[in-house]
Amino acid sequence: NDCLRLGADGESAFVALQFYYALGILKVFAAYENDTAYVDFLGEKEDEYRQKINDLLWDEDRFIRGYTEKGETVGNRDAVEASMWLNPQSWAVISGLATDDQAEKALKNVHEKLDTPYGVILMDPPYHEHAFDGALAVIYNKGTKENSGVFSQTQGWLILAEALRGHGDRAFGYWYENAPSAQNDKAEIRKLEPYCYGQFTEGKASPHAGESHVHWLTGTASTMMVGCVEGILGIRPDIGGIRIAPSVPKDWDHFEIDKDFRGKHLHITVENPNHAESGYKELTLNGRSLEGNYIDAALLAEGNNEIVLQMS
Repeated sequence: NDCLRLGADGESAFVALQFYYALGILKVFAAYENDTAYVDFLGEKEDEYRQKINDLLWDEDRFIRGYTEKGETVGNRDAVEASMWLNPQSWAVISGLATDDQAEKALKNVHEKLDTPYGVILMDPPYHEHAFDGALAVIYNKGTKENSGVFSQTQGWLILAEALRGHGDRAFGYWYENAPSAQNDKAEIRKLEPYCYGQFTEGKASPHAGESHVHWLTGTASTMMVGCVEGILGIRPDIGGIRIAPSVPKDWDHFEIDKDFRGKHLHITVENPNHAESGYKELTLNGRSLEGNYIDAALLAEGNNEIVLQMS
């Protein structure tokens, strides 16, 4: 966040959670290389930082945004302004740090406090009279840019977080709110090309809520790609293979996906007769039933592969 200056010795919850996530990724690669000493070291660090992050950043029903170098708390639940922030909640889930209870409380808060018809705002309430020295977002009108605007790039992270929790309706709903292609009948509000994301959209505190700005200058395409493909569609590759774990709207009966994966073609059919948001009953690969919803890459045939997932 370019408009959040915590100081050289300040601490960002967003970055702390990304660091925690990185420890887990490194541990996977270390295990793949049979480096047991490094796996043990990383496991100890995960335990240490999980405790530290929980002690310092969890505030009853949300993760705070961090601390300034002066020791000021940013984003505590009792703050008059900026008491609820989006990115720490998303990344607490993505990183795997949040417990089930924490994840459900944090994402419920996001839905109730930050969601708008045009996407999810960065934080709320906006800064106005109670900004600390490093809260440069206060230079913007309320609901604009970092001061409670809808930043497009952050939406993909939230979509992924909701999908990881199995909340298919919310995950797809967040995508739809902010998708340019879903706003063709709102051109007089959006005021931006219908084929690209803006960097940000004005939030609910702005008299111009829904108006988007700064086309092309954003990393949204990559975060939305991950949020939609790995999140909603549930196509999650890793070192050894691929997991199929959709989180979709309950009213989706059936959908098909074609994917090229490590030189092999996958045709994936998902059946959802009971209108579940997530979960599975059975996965078959080329007519053979597998245990779980994970496919080892070694099991894939050369050329085409037919995969069928029956949702719960």
